[in-house]
Amino acid sequence: MKLDLRRKILLRSKVFDQLKMISHKLKDEFNELIATNSELLSDNLDWWVEKPVSRNTLLSPLFYRFCCLHLVNELIQSGTSIEKVIVDSSALFRAINEIKKKEDLNFEIEGPNGELPNLHYYLWKSLKPFLGAWKRKRSQFRAAKKTKHLSINPPKRGLTLIDQFVLPGYITKERYYNGLWNKLNSEHKKKTYFVPTLVMMKEEDFKAAYYKLRTCERNFLIKEDYLTFYDLLFSLLHFFRVWFIKLPTQEVLGVDFSPLIREELLSRSGLYNILEGILNYCFSKRLNDQSFDVSLVINWWEGQPLDKGWNLGFHTFFPDTRIKGYLGYAPRTMELQLWPSESEVKYGVAPGTISTIGEKFSEEMESTKSPFQTETAPAFRFGHLWENGIARERDAGSFKILMALSILLDESVNILEQVIDSDLVETSGYKLIIKPHPTMNLDTLKNRLSEKWSSKFQEGKGPTPDCIRTSDLLITGMSSIGLEAVVMGVPAIIVETLSGLAYEPIPESVPKELWRRCRSPEEILDAINHFKNRNPEEVRTHKKLSEKIKKDYFEPVTKEGVYRFLELEV
Repeated sequence: MKLDLRRKILLRSKVFDQLKMISHKLKDEFNELIATNSELLSDNLDWWVEKPVSRNTLLSPLFYRFCCLHLVNELIQSGTSIEKVIVDSSALFRAINEIKKKEDLNFEIEGPNGELPNLHYYLWKSLKPFLGAWKRKRSQFRAAKKTKHLSINPPKRGLTLIDQFVLPGYITKERYYNGLWNKLNSEHKKKTYFVPTLVMMKEEDFKAAYYKLRTCERNFLIKEDYLTFYDLLFSLLHFFRVWFIKLPTQEVLGVDFSPLIREELLSRSGLYNILEGILNYCFSKRLNDQSFDVSLVINWWEGQPLDKGWNLGFHTFFPDTRIKGYLGYAPRTMELQLWPSESEVKYGVAPGTISTIGEKFSEEMESTKSPFQTETAPAFRFGHLWENGIARERDAGSFKILMALSILLDESVNILEQVIDSDLVETSGYKLIIKPHPTMNLDTLKNRLSEKWSSKFQEGKGPTPDCIRTSDLLITGMSSIGLEAVVMGVPAIIVETLSGLAYEPIPESVPKELWRRCRSPEEILDAINHFKNRNPEEVRTHKKLSEKIKKDYFEPVTKEGVYRFLELEV
């Protein structure tokens, strides 16, 4: 067997399934491994905002490599003859080599086999990203300063702070808490402030973004108005402080796993997320320095390094303030970071309460014997599910398929390639609509697919919910839009990309009559024919099931729900 374990390489179906089983079986063991380090480094801010401790499997390859190590061991123990293993990590190379020596085997290992850099080399290589980050953050701070005069000073007593992202196309257009602001009365609006984090934005667009935020109807509290030059420098010096984080020796399958953690600590990847985490910590300190009284803090909870810094800061400097995390989308399996660990709650880097978008999600999160509490809050991003929307347009003789693509380029390309290879584009009677992720340009997809791109692909126009309503079928990947389509009465096909970890965007409790998981062009074509050939009675039955799923997994946005979420009196 030739085993290519590089993260973006497609695995054989059987190997992918074995890796999936390992990931489900050993996630608790991995969580304990990280928790052991966290207990020893609990007072180290630089540790808490790093990728390994985040357990965010979308940002950090650590859990994937942990599972790969177990996969190689399982194959060896089962007697599988391994000819070659290919990896993209020096530390994983050496760990697999240790297992190979213990078992007295002689297969080839291909990949980087360098040692971790010495201090001098690491500092020299860190200089360029340090200066790049300094330039970008200074540009952002200057843009904030130039527009500061447009903001009025917020009240210092009884504030509610709501964390959110701001990205191109969604600066003042709401994307995260749709409907919340309009449900508040004028008195509550005066004390409710959104705290934006600017992401995916060009330096030259910072000033215009801050101008829009400061002149928006909604209240925005700009972090950069309170952060200082010292805070910025302190965050950037993380580059160098991280070198001095000392990890204990921890054995996995008889091999020291700590080099894999240290390799990631020194990788300098995910830099801006980490810096934002430190600045979030500093932001809460500056609010405390200026004697702000904050009654409620809401973190848009994704378990990222910036979330850890946010929660640690407010728990440290506002110990009596109520802090909760809002999980505003449908959680997927293998997103380990969404379930705060006992050590994360204990040391204040995660909220003690997680607000989910539906009762079923709260029940499923509680079923893991977690150290946090859950509550159900309005599904702000999904308020359209209770709207009639535009009238459904049906094309006589045409079956309309919407392909809603991922934020991940490789996954998006894989979905399109699978559809193309199914020969669907050459079959008459189908209308194929592409809806890229808001952060992705359609030309990027065209360039990646090159000559495989089909002229029959049309780009979806208008809001995504309207595109779903006018479609007969949705094809997507790991995006939660699959569940969204199901509750709108549109069946969904989830295309599995056989690389990395397996994320399940639709809960297993959702009836399979409403969706299918596919991993090959043949399976996709079979699923399309299945949904296309449903009879009217099946369609009516599926509509009823969809309504039940909506009730179970999505809470409507109501005034009562908003006030309960913000802990206000109606």
